[in-house]
Order: sequence, then C-alpha cells, then structure tokens
Amino acid sequence: MMNVLIIGTGKLGYEVYRRVAVMPECHVTLLDHHRHDHDVSLATQLIGDATSVEDLKRVLVGIDVVFSTVGITQAETFATALVQAMDEVGVKRLLWTTQFQINADQISEAMYDLANREFGFSREVETNYVVGQKAGAAVIKASDLAYTLLECHFFKYTDEADKLIVESAENAVSGGPLSIFSLATLIADMVLQNQDYPQRELMISARPKASI
Repeated sequence: MMNVLIIGTGKLGYEVYRRVAVMPECHVTLLDHHRHDHDVSLATQLIGDATSVEDLKRVLVGIDVVFSTVGITQAETFATALVQAMDEVGVKRLLWTTQFQINADQISEAMYDLANREFGFSREVETNYVVGQKAGAAVIKASDLAYTLLECHFFKYTDEADKLIVESAENAVSGGPLSIFSLATLIADMVLQNQDYPQRELMISARPKASI
C-alpha cells in the first residue's frame, strides 16, 4: 500500500485526489486549512496549518509520497515548514508545484502580455508571484529531499484534454497554458509511478492546438 499525502485541496489538489484515491494500491490523506464541500470520502481528510511544522509532522507519519499544491502566496513559508517537517519525520519523496518562469533571469514582455491578456494579471501581480515562487523553489532545491519541482505554465480551469509537453527545466518553455484536467492526470501518474520521474525539475506546458 502506498500512502500519499496531498497538501491543498483546491481545484488541482482535488483533481489529483480523484485520480489517485480510486487506485486500490493507494491510500490518500488530504491536508487543508478548512473542509470543502466536495466529496473526499475516499481519503482521510485532516484539517491543519501547512505552515506549521508540528501539524505537518502529525500528518506525515507513515506517508510515502507528498504532493503539495499550496503556496500561491507565501511559497517560501510553506516550503520551509514542509522541508523541516519531512526531514524530521524521515519522508523523502516530494512533488511540488511551482511556476514555469522561476529559472528565467527576467519575465519576458511576451509573458507579461499573455498574463494580462488571458488571465487579467497586472505586471506587478505577475512579478510578485514569480518572485515568491522562486523563493519557495529555492528552499526545496536546498533540501536533501527526493524532490521534483513541477514548473507549470499558466493554468486553464477547464476540462479540456491537452497534449502536454514535459521537458527539462533547463530549456525555455515550449508550449502554452495547460488545463487543470490534463495536469492532474499527469501528476497522478507521477504519484503512482514516482520512480519513473527522477528529475529534480520538469517544465510542463501544453502543446498549442492546430488551427482548423
């Protein structure tokens, strides 16, 4: 039996839960700061503070794989607490979602334009978000965990199926925004077959759809 901890049960965390919890070889524990209305009856749901080392240590006992999708804000705070708690409990495997621009020296004008045009993000919002994600990722990179940073393009909150591009984070991103539906399917496979994803950092985006 593989024991999986999902931290954060927003849209992405819930979609990953739905895919992993139905697998007979897995048991899923969910950690969030409050209960949600959606059905999580196939998991153990725990309420706690993901910035609290003590709360995290309590839920990490017996866990094999951690998938964290918290840290839209305060990413460094979340990462620092999680690394400490995992070290103290002895859990090593971590999948951590972050942003695809964290390794860039600066945000390109094209990405500022895309963020504003498609998602309504101002230049300041996008800049602050990427800076925060860089700080959180730096904490993970400095750890001795068996981590994989999932450096995701902008999310599309749709159920459309995208063909995803999964590539080395050393390169510039090849694709564009990706659907939560498709990303959750990939992450579920990473959780279930985590030995097949030894890379420390992966860039994830969607292949542009061919125009008709």
